[in-house]
Amino acid sequence: MRNKAGKSGVLIIVLAAIILIALVPWYFIVARYLGFGSDSESDSERNENTAVTQTAPPVVEPPPEPVQTPQPTPEPIFEPEVPLHETITSIRTDYPMLTGELNEIASHHDSVAVSLVFFDGGTGKYFTYEHGYADVEEKRVVNVDTKFRVASLSKLVTVLCAMVLVDKDLIDLDTDISVYLGYEVKNTNYPGTAITTRMLMQHTSSIFDSGAFQMSRDRNSSESLRYLLERGSSFRRNNPGTVFEYTNFGYSVLAAVCENAAGKTLNTLAREVLFEPLEIDAAYVPSTMHDTRNIAAIYNDRHVMTRSVQSQLEIRESETFGHDLHLAQGNLTISIIDYARILVMLGNGGVLNDVRILSSEAVREIHNTSVEGASYRQGLGTRFSTGDFIDNLGFYWHTGSAYGTFAQYIYNHSDNMNRGVVVVTTGAKTDRERNGMVTVCSKLSSVAWEELSAIVDFEDHYDDDDDEFDG
Repeated sequence: MRNKAGKSGVLIIVLAAIILIALVPWYFIVARYLGFGSDSESDSERNENTAVTQTAPPVVEPPPEPVQTPQPTPEPIFEPEVPLHETITSIRTDYPMLTGELNEIASHHDSVAVSLVFFDGGTGKYFTYEHGYADVEEKRVVNVDTKFRVASLSKLVTVLCAMVLVDKDLIDLDTDISVYLGYEVKNTNYPGTAITTRMLMQHTSSIFDSGAFQMSRDRNSSESLRYLLERGSSFRRNNPGTVFEYTNFGYSVLAAVCENAAGKTLNTLAREVLFEPLEIDAAYVPSTMHDTRNIAAIYNDRHVMTRSVQSQLEIRESETFGHDLHLAQGNLTISIIDYARILVMLGNGGVLNDVRILSSEAVREIHNTSVEGASYRQGLGTRFSTGDFIDNLGFYWHTGSAYGTFAQYIYNHSDNMNRGVVVVTTGAKTDRERNGMVTVCSKLSSVAWEELSAIVDFEDHYDDDDDEFDG
């Protein structure tokens, strides 16, 4: 019995050992799976094991990204193409002696800014000169692309827009303007005399710059235009078409005639029929230009800023025809070289760079200076005089003056010449010549004309001789 019990005990021990040995591997497998076991494993092994066997951490949603406000796509910078047959020469770079003369005039007259262009349309040559600051506070110097409010030089461009409509048979120069405005416009002293578009352009309409017109800046509307025209105080006591009297208000009326005839604002009309075809960046409403970064501030003769760039950009275009009473006669903003291109177009019979803007008949009408003015003969938006300027040559010309800006163009348009000077200044002295030209503009223009005409003539003669030799 004792032997049997002994054998049974041994057998139980052996079986227990076998079971224990069999269970040891499973222990480590379960331990690994449940995450407990020896602390002696290396960090690298722990990391490896964890990467393989640990339960993935709970998913945590990332914080929402901040909402991005969509930014407007910047408009491309307007960069007009310069035609290949144009040559633009910097006077400062290539003609130091002439630069010295122009600097002396500009400084003598205390100019804050000067931009000048001499042009020869026959050869496509432009000579540019810049002096001073477009903005004194920002230390922004004037360059060839600086845009200026050119005051009454705007009037010629307004006439060009009107003459495009004449070419399109939308305006007749000698038709009563009441037809275009939609209500009767009469000088009550002469109710039987029609006031025409031609009279507005020639300053013979008998409409003048009344006090009511001057105060209308705060009351701009198509109703105010009609109100002013229906008042007897807006007319002189002379028969329309008989007496010259320079008038800004007449050009406000001209703009309203154009807008009603064209069915669009003057600013839009000018852009479509003149500026875009010639690849010129200019406007009566400066904020509508492609590039507004290089506009000149305006300073008076005490060098006090009278019109900041920001105030010029705050002008808004009205969609109501006849609303903008103070743009057509003086608010054109343009670079001086681009204004020169417009004059080259006129001197070339209405064409520039193979683009026709006006018919030759329209150009002849503009240059028909049949009205006797103060010391000149008046045409459509321009004037002509002989004997009171440069070597008794005859010149078409106009001046501009407002808020401290003085501007002027002169050009000789004849069978063998298409040449002129455009100049604008701010902050200069207010002295004037006997013919009405501001002295600083007159002096700058005459020196540039005399010196550069001689240079162009010499170069043309040299080229002719060279061509003859080669031939």
